[in-house]
Amino acid sequence: MPLRKSPQLTPQLLAAARHNAQHSTGPRSPAAKQNSKLNALKHGLRARPENHYQVMLALGEDPQEFENSKQELMTAFGPGDALWERQVDDLAKLYWRRERLVRAQEGVMRRALLEVEDCQHRRRQEMARVTFDASQHAMLDVDLSESTDRGVALRRMLSFLELVREEIKQRTFRPRQHAVLESLYQGTTGWRQALIFGLLRRFSDPLHLDAQRADACQPPGEPEREELLRLLEEEIASVQEEFEYAEKLNEEEAAAERDTCLAPEGETWSMMLRQEAALDRSIDRKVRILLAMRKEFPTGDLPALPEDLGDDAEMESINRILGMDISSEALTTEGT
Repeated sequence: MPLRKSPQLTPQLLAAARHNAQHSTGPRSPAAKQNSKLNALKHGLRARPENHYQVMLALGEDPQEFENSKQELMTAFGPGDALWERQVDDLAKLYWRRERLVRAQEGVMRRALLEVEDCQHRRRQEMARVTFDASQHAMLDVDLSESTDRGVALRRMLSFLELVREEIKQRTFRPRQHAVLESLYQGTTGWRQALIFGLLRRFSDPLHLDAQRADACQPPGEPEREELLRLLEEEIASVQEEFEYAEKLNEEEAAAERDTCLAPEGETWSMMLRQEAALDRSIDRKVRILLAMRKEFPTGDLPALPEDLGDDAEMESINRILGMDISSEALTTEGT
């Protein structure tokens, strides 16, 4: 039950409604009204015959090309009366719809391909954001965003490992080195990484150095630095191998996704295949009708049919004239 009661239609309320209706922004000119008929147009398969050319224009098609195609069919099947021309016109529309459907199918595949290419483009951009030269020491103080892509994450790790290696070669030690590397290996620390982190803390953490002095331990020297460089070289080589494998896997997956675009799935594609099969059956039936009419009446003098027949009644009349068993589904599928 509505919480608000509907207002009673008093004379004052009706007058106000009529006054407000005068300010409507709907189409007023004949051309605008004609265009508004096509506002709900999607594919034009069920368009009324009188709107056939308007549908073509709305879909970016050239009505003259349709007329040329129809004239070619007229020439191929020969001249005839109005009924004959009606069948040829129907066949031309079926062929036109068939080409339109093929174009729609190609559009679905192109759109899927564009999505794959866009994904690869965004991945390349993301890869560029985490790739920097080892000489850019200021990058150690920059927090780069994490990525769910395995290859991008490995490239980010490589960049920081190479930067830390370059600083160790130059005998530059600072706490930020092991802090950054530890954040990169969260949950995946192995024996080599643990040794690297320990040596970096010994070299760069002031508190750790003070504790060593208090315990009368010798501060790390050149042998430890050489060991740290060796461990870093091994880790970089290991990560580089994983990175190359991730890139190879990405290329194979991208190629597979492009191939998959050529065989789309889903309800939209299934509907297109059903429409394609229905149009093919309708074209086959229409061609058989035309060939049978030309064989039965080679001069083109076909018996006149009663006027104002529906599609089904007209099909049944043609069947009786030609003695053919062609279902009225032929014309029914044309409008789908």
